[in-house]
Parts: sequence; structure tokens; C-alpha cells
Amino acid sequence: MEGIVVILHRPQDPRNIGAVVRAMLNTGFQRLRLVEPPPFDPDLIAAVAHRPDPVLTRLTIHSDLADATADIRYLVGTSDRPHLNLPWRNDVRQWAVELHRRATVAGPVALLFGPEDNGLSREELSRCHEIIGLPINPAYPTLNLAQAVLLILYELQQVTPPSPPPSPPAEPPADLADYDRLFTVLDELITATQFVKSGNGMALRRRLRAIINRAGLSQRDAAVLTALLRAAVRR
Repeated sequence: MEGIVVILHRPQDPRNIGAVVRAMLNTGFQRLRLVEPPPFDPDLIAAVAHRPDPVLTRLTIHSDLADATADIRYLVGTSDRPHLNLPWRNDVRQWAVELHRRATVAGPVALLFGPEDNGLSREELSRCHEIIGLPINPAYPTLNLAQAVLLILYELQQVTPPSPPPSPPAEPPADLADYDRLFTVLDELITATQFVKSGNGMALRRRLRAIINRAGLSQRDAAVLTALLRAAVRR
């Protein structure tokens, strides 16, 4: 979603940056900012996140957190535990609904993730409007950086209206000549199989024509059915 930015503050391992890029690609987010990252080779990112260009072409690198968040209107920190006098919550699904609405109406908003070893400091968290934690096993609450990013972005993805899948290339629709060829062979098949036991079979033919018309055949569809029925007539 365009209104949501992911910020990694002082990430330590380039491979984790690649894993975060992969998580963003998985969930459809593309705006990534890095604050004081280690040197990294884009080829390493590509080795972890296949075809990372949608994220890497928009990636920005910042010298400090103030610069990375200068245009952000709502900053969400991440932490696995509450901090005294800081607005921490872990009702992540309700939070995702609220943040998605905020990003749509008054974005951009940003998700701030800290270094892999100790996470965000209290001072860094104090810059945030709120802090979100994930409701995971309290006996083992520590997540890998990319895991945390993926889980939070997944929840946001679930409340984002999905983009419609791309339509397959349309085949040219059948024209009346295509239908006439098909109906001619179908009529031959009805006669060859003596399918009509009484009467002239006009009611049956009209019903079959209506069924085929409703199908909205393409030229290729009509050609395949015509060839199949012609083979049946020959048999």
C-alpha cells in the first residue's frame, strides 16, 4: 500500500535487509527506508529476495532517524514488550484496521523496526505515536527482524482491498459464421445419431442453439467444438 512506509533503523545484517525486501514483496508493500545500514551489495539482496526491483528502485538511505521520518505523519514503533508511559498495544488485527484507515486518509504512516540485537531504544520509541507488539508466546517473544516485518505487513495486507488479478489475454469472440458452422455440424450429428425419436427435432435444435449462444464462445472455442463434432459425425 502506497501510504505505508517500512523503516529499518540501523539494521546490522545485509541478509536481513534482503529478507525484509522479500517480506515486502510477499505482501505487496514497496516503500522501504534504511537508517545507517551496513554496506550491502544489491546482488546479495537479489539472492535473498528474487526480483527485488519494485522495492529497491524506491529504496532510500538516511543518515539519521529524523531525516527518515521527516515527512511521516504517524510513526509506529515495534517492540515485544510494553514500556512505562509509552502507548504500547498488541491487538494487532484491530490496530491494522485503524492504521490502514489512517494511511488512506492522512498518510504517509511508517512502521519503525530497530536493530536485530536490542531493537529500538526507549528514546527512539518515544518519537513514535504508538508502539505495536505481536501477540506471540510470552516465554519466547523474540522474533527475527524479517519475521516481525512479515507478520505485521501480513495483518495490514489482510485489511487492504486486494488488487484484481490480471485478466488473461482475450480471444476474439466467435462471429455468426463461426456459430453457423458449429450448428451445421451439430445438426449433422443429431441426424447421424438419430437422437430425435419423434417429431422434426426443431425444439431440441432451438434449445441447443440457446445453450451455445449463452456460452459466449470465442473463435477458438467454436473451432474446437466444430472439429470435435465433425470427428464424431465421421465416426
